[in-house]
Amino acid sequence: MKDGMLEFSDWPMFDRLMEDEALCRELIEIILDEPISDIEYIATEDDVRPTLTNHGVRLDAFVKTKGEICDIEMQTTKRGALGKRMRYYQGALDTQTLHKGENYKKLPPCYIIFICMHDPFGEGIPVYTLDVECREEPGTRVGHGFIWKALSAPAWEKLPEGRLRNLLHYVWTGDAGGDSFAGRLAVAVDNANEDEEWAMEKRALLTFEEDLEIQKQIAIEESQELGREIGLAEGRAEGRAEGLSEGIDRGEARLGALVEKLIGAGRMEDVSLAAKDADARRILFAEFDL
Repeated sequence: MKDGMLEFSDWPMFDRLMEDEALCRELIEIILDEPISDIEYIATEDDVRPTLTNHGVRLDAFVKTKGEICDIEMQTTKRGALGKRMRYYQGALDTQTLHKGENYKKLPPCYIIFICMHDPFGEGIPVYTLDVECREEPGTRVGHGFIWKALSAPAWEKLPEGRLRNLLHYVWTGDAGGDSFAGRLAVAVDNANEDEEWAMEKRALLTFEEDLEIQKQIAIEESQELGREIGLAEGRAEGRAEGLSEGIDRGEARLGALVEKLIGAGRMEDVSLAAKDADARRILFAEFDL
């Protein structure tokens, strides 16, 4: 969000624009560098809950065509374990797509695309195409039917001249330049921002999420420091040098696991309580069997 205006990279704006079939279709085709079949269904802000687990995932934009399915995610903040997140999204989509008793051959080709405002894997390249191959014989046809792509918008300059370079340039800078598609995105962004009621609601929601993320990071940092203190005390009780290091590691890991579980459950008040109140912390450790 810049100067109080939502940008294409802000998830509420991204979701809104992806509801436009023409924009959504062209975006996918630019990223995949190939045509896709006619779009039958688009869902934004969709909560997919697999039947085998209650751990759901929120999809920014789920697209179903006549021949394939595609999930497109906009990532403005860096989060860990992106590869495992992609794996989980893949499993959730497959479980949602294949009905009980159906042959696995009915699983359609699937694309999971993450557009990132950071380098997701730290290799300094603009496009990461993640696939499955046989290590012993790379040319072996596995036939798994899915492709994962992670795009690093900050690295747009490393791409050759073309539509994908122009798209990532727009995502990163907000400048459409002379690109026709980026220009249409820019116009759509301006039009959406002129919808004052919608824009005000989404700005407030985005501000709340950003504040929550800041509180989360503060809680994590406080828990790490407290974990070191707890671990140091445990190590001293063991009365040896190795015990200090092992105790610190145990304390950090234990409190870190508690904070992760509390954040995952949306219990931010309990995160703060765990950092300040030893008695409350012991109760929470017992609750989560830590």
